[in-house]
Amino acid sequence: MRTFIDISSDKIGIYWLGEPIFLEKTDVDIKIGEKLVELDRKFGFDDILVLNGPWGFTNLRVWSLALNLLKTLKNDSINFCTISKPELYNLFYSRGLLPRYWILYIGQKSNVWLWDTEENKLVKMVKKAEIEDIKKEYGELYLDQVYDKAYFWENKDQIAYTFDNWKLILNWDKTFNREEIAVNNVDKIDANYMIEPNVS
Repeated sequence: MRTFIDISSDKIGIYWLGEPIFLEKTDVDIKIGEKLVELDRKFGFDDILVLNGPWGFTNLRVWSLALNLLKTLKNDSINFCTISKPELYNLFYSRGLLPRYWILYIGQKSNVWLWDTEENKLVKMVKKAEIEDIKKEYGELYLDQVYDKAYFWENKDQIAYTFDNWKLILNWDKTFNREEIAVNNVDKIDANYMIEPNVS
């Protein structure tokens, strides 16, 4: 089964040929193994594209571990590809579909990142409540996709993508095929935190 798994948002999205499955980030360490085994027994994973990072450390770590374990249990018969949100959004930007600056969800309730796509770097961490001020300073920008529509107040500048039949569909009309987004073939999934975890 070809599958896309988004481990970089407020919910885990598992996309396949049926209706997508969304798992809450709470209790992810308990639910993930059971859900992956259930889906694998029913459909059989063979190709998984992972939207990997940044996001909360625990969830990225648990999901990468669970996916690697599943691959080991299946005698390495699963093909992994990964792409980070900045890499994905850089692709959109290169096609002229998105402006230069965007707000990146990083798994925190009130803090987000301002990202510069042209320079491919973090500009600064800001409070979510400061987004309107950031728009005045940086001009047009867009907001990261999160599944909880209330997180960004259902803002019209929020990006939206979904996956259908192994294609990514951006804002319901721009389509990207697998070859365009599955750029990093990997033997195992490494959690892509993009910043150093605070272990103090």
